[in-house]
Amino acid sequence: MGFFAKLFGLNKESNAKVREAIRAEINISECIDAHMKWKGRLQSYVEGTSKEQLDPMVICRDDQCVLGKWIHGPALQYFHEDEGFFKLRSDHANFHFVAGSVVMKVQANDLAASDALLKNEYARASRDVIQDLTELNKHLHHEE
Repeated sequence: MGFFAKLFGLNKESNAKVREAIRAEINISECIDAHMKWKGRLQSYVEGTSKEQLDPMVICRDDQCVLGKWIHGPALQYFHEDEGFFKLRSDHANFHFVAGSVVMKVQANDLAASDALLKNEYARASRDVIQDLTELNKHLHHEE
């Protein structure tokens, strides 16, 4: 089965109702944008040009942002058995863990390590979340 296939393999009428309900709960495009903006925020922090006080213990929590609150709450009613959803949850948790790690390295004055994390693990984690969200968004806006 494909990504999010268990949910969107339902009959046409059920599909439309589920899509509508999910779209009313969360704007996936806004979640993609919010996660994309983290790269700039972290880059500024690594470069020392950020005016933000970032707390790695908050950033590393994947249940604090809009997407995280949704995937740990309301989304479970739709996706509780879907492998694609669990990939999104895992990728999202990793994204926040790595973002928090970048901040921790900066705060420990290990700028080389923070820069390497940002360019490697963070870039992969970010790409994974954005790909997952893009796939979900395609399903949510695909009208049969």
